[in-house]
Amino acid sequence: MIKIYKKWENLNIKYKLFSITTALLVALALGIYGMIYFFLPKYYHEYKIEELEKSVNEVVNTAKNNTLSNLEETLYNMAKEQNLAILLRDQDGNVIYGKNEVIFLRYGKYILNSINNEYRIETEIKTADTDNVYTLDILMPLQPVDEANIVIRRMVPFTLIFAVIIGIIGAFIYSNVITKPLISIIEKERQEEENRKEFIATISHELKTPITIISGQLEGMMYNIGKYKDRELYLRKSYETTHELRKLVNEMVQISKSDVISSSFDFKEVRLYDIIKDIIDRQEFLLEEKKLNVSITVNKRAFVFADEDKFGKALYNIINNAIKYSPEGENINIKLIERGFRASILDIENTGVTIDETEIKGVFTPFYRGEKSRSRKTGGSGLGLYLTAQILKKHGFEYKMINRENAVAFIIEMKGIKSHK
Repeated sequence: MIKIYKKWENLNIKYKLFSITTALLVALALGIYGMIYFFLPKYYHEYKIEELEKSVNEVVNTAKNNTLSNLEETLYNMAKEQNLAILLRDQDGNVIYGKNEVIFLRYGKYILNSINNEYRIETEIKTADTDNVYTLDILMPLQPVDEANIVIRRMVPFTLIFAVIIGIIGAFIYSNVITKPLISIIEKERQEEENRKEFIATISHELKTPITIISGQLEGMMYNIGKYKDRELYLRKSYETTHELRKLVNEMVQISKSDVISSSFDFKEVRLYDIIKDIIDRQEFLLEEKKLNVSITVNKRAFVFADEDKFGKALYNIINNAIKYSPEGENINIKLIERGFRASILDIENTGVTIDETEIKGVFTPFYRGEKSRSRKTGGSGLGLYLTAQILKKHGFEYKMINRENAVAFIIEMKGIKSHK
């Protein structure tokens, strides 16, 4: 039992939901079938008897204002419509009217209240054209419902197979419809949690280095150990390290404020050209200083469904990196390749430089600095492309960085690009 429970616990949510739904649908089908089998005969009997008694009362009341011939016509129609055996006898027991009276011969001249599979009513009746009191015998067969019960019982195996098949199909459809968004949400939450853990672990590592340096330098100066006797030099170095530490903390505070990893996004249609042009205008001083040539080949009527602020930050990081790492006099080429209903390509290329192929995968990890010095003074914090990757993932955009001949390109595949007049 414990092993079965453990196996059940290890099943993923899709199979659990499928199994439970199948069992419930099969149980429901069998429950309905069982209710029909056990309660239909009783309900049917009660219904038929109630209807018959109501009809008989109507006939008795109507006969008081009608003649005997009219009564016989009424009884004929009643017997025909409800499949009844009817006898109308006078006070001496002589048959005045009979319909299907041969049924009564099986039970003799005198009939008691009811017989198996048949229901009998005997009542007195009078007509308007005579003072005679007649006896009305009505026999209603109940055999059809018993036969139906036998058929239902024989169909149990087929019904069970049908219920299982329908249950499996229904459960499969239901489990897929329900679990896909659930799994997507769970996977999204899991990925975000992993990103947080990874980010915190990386932060811890990054903070540990300057703290260890400062701690070691201060301890060396306290005890006048070796080179640390030159307190003026190492106090200055410790002070410089605290500047790096403060810069790192400020960067983490900014990330915390923006909260890209878990914050909600405000998606709407935004003009792609305007975002790019605004970024280029903000970088004008650096572009002129490095004598870089910028080419923007983007349809001014192209709109993208995105969070304008966060998507703008992502593009800013990409373009800023392209400007920062391009040698003087090179080119920054930004172009949009529209593909109709397919994903459009935004290609941001900077010439005159390439990246080591072994380092391309690492550029999207937090605090990654590709250059050998690993210094923040020259390589930045290493958070820009990490945050860019998180933003693009939130938008559902595919992205990659590739080397070209004497150039590096950042490529974004964007769905939902529209052109408006």
